[in-house]
Amino acid sequence: MPARGQALLQSGRWQDAAAAFRQALAQDPASLPARMGLAHAFAQGGDLPLATAWLSDACRIAPQRAEPLAALAEVLLRQQQFAQALPLYRRLHEEFAARDRATLLHLGYCHEQLGDVDAAIASYRAAIAREPSFFEAHVDLAGVLWRVEDFEGTLAHAQEAVRLAPQHPYALRILGMALLQLNRLDEAEVQLRRALAIQPDFALAQVDLAFTLLLAGKLQEGWSWYAKRWNDARMQRPAFHQAHREWSGPSQPLRGKRLLVYAEQGLGDVLQFARYIPGLQALGAQVSAVVPPELVPLLEASFEVPCVTRERSVEIDLHVALLDLPGRAGTTLESVPAAVPYLRAPLARRTAWREKLGERDGRLRVGIAWSGSPVQVNNRNRAMPLSVLQPLLTVPGVQWYSLQKGDASALNDVPLPDHVVDLTGQWRDFADSAAMLEQLDLVVTVDTSIAHLAGALGTPVWVMLPPNPDFRWLLEREDSPWYPTMRLFRRAHGEPRAAQVARVGDALRQRLPA
Repeated sequence: MPARGQALLQSGRWQDAAAAFRQALAQDPASLPARMGLAHAFAQGGDLPLATAWLSDACRIAPQRAEPLAALAEVLLRQQQFAQALPLYRRLHEEFAARDRATLLHLGYCHEQLGDVDAAIASYRAAIAREPSFFEAHVDLAGVLWRVEDFEGTLAHAQEAVRLAPQHPYALRILGMALLQLNRLDEAEVQLRRALAIQPDFALAQVDLAFTLLLAGKLQEGWSWYAKRWNDARMQRPAFHQAHREWSGPSQPLRGKRLLVYAEQGLGDVLQFARYIPGLQALGAQVSAVVPPELVPLLEASFEVPCVTRERSVEIDLHVALLDLPGRAGTTLESVPAAVPYLRAPLARRTAWREKLGERDGRLRVGIAWSGSPVQVNNRNRAMPLSVLQPLLTVPGVQWYSLQKGDASALNDVPLPDHVVDLTGQWRDFADSAAMLEQLDLVVTVDTSIAHLAGALGTPVWVMLPPNPDFRWLLEREDSPWYPTMRLFRRAHGEPRAAQVARVGDALRQRLPA
């Protein structure tokens, strides 16, 4: 690399460096060092596409050299162009025998981002085999093992990462997450607090600590930490949000105020925490709500509040996020507003669905759902392959109804049995879902919005939970403080799903009339 341009680059004067490299290139149009220098200058200046172009040209004129290929792969990685970077790292590894730890790490990272988890794990393990004290590889391997629910593996590599860097907040956070997934809540809390003592504004650790405390039943402190989720850049306030209009809690009077409650996350969250709307009305607020369109008819019928989507504007005095309401109310395990039903289908829908299901024939009417949204990050953990449920669907004396709406085809590993009635194609929105559920004797489901809907309607509901449940389900109890008609069937770590389903089947047989 031309000396003058290199010196300018090292001093941070990338524009002057680029001029020097251009001058060198004018003198020697075939110069590889000048091309590489130009690329580094533009990368330093933040123009990564131009850096990519110059490095691509460098690879063209020197196809047998590893240096431009490695530099191009790195620039593509910085632009999150993983599909373009992956073959370059593969070439470096296979053709240029680049067995260095960085190449293996980046190869694994590209595989991980492109969804090839097995290849990512293999690359990270190879990097660790190359250098057992490779901190970044332990951290990344812990993260990808968490994705495939190998929480013991996550724990082992997170512990090694913390041993290598005891004050690294991200390593401490991964360790805390592994302990949380293994339900070792006290230990998880310790590690997450350590991470936050080092980096108080660590948004991911703040939310993880909130989940840990909430799962442990320490609701008041948990809600306080959960309010910090807005520090996470991935959490976006709605466009209408104004900080001075956010309702701060009961100390701020609501009588006569127009208060907008806005949903922010999943459908199940809205169904669970909509229970706080009547409390706001009791404080004298004129409540309206921003919710997903499929929930509008149900919530308007249940609470007599106008519901709008984010695209529509409404005149308001104050607004508040729906999931901040438990914290604003100071909710504890003893003070959960658990009266049901608090959701009700519109009368016309109830009448229509009573007619659709027709006269009872003496069998127990049971609805079943086996998957939540496939795009939900935890769905793999909580969902149930349909084949595992087959023994349950053979219990005599039951008329089964599918409640599985949407694209869960990945879990339909066997056809839906003919005797299971599927009317979900006639659901226009959650008002129809609610009206149908009100006609059932029981709902059996995994942790999905159907569980919340049934619980909010007061319909008896059995929920099959994974070993590491969501915070709202707590630990080591069969009931839920949120839903009095709910029964929880927990799967232990290492327990097959089939054993969990067998326990549900036994309970169902006991429920049938003699």
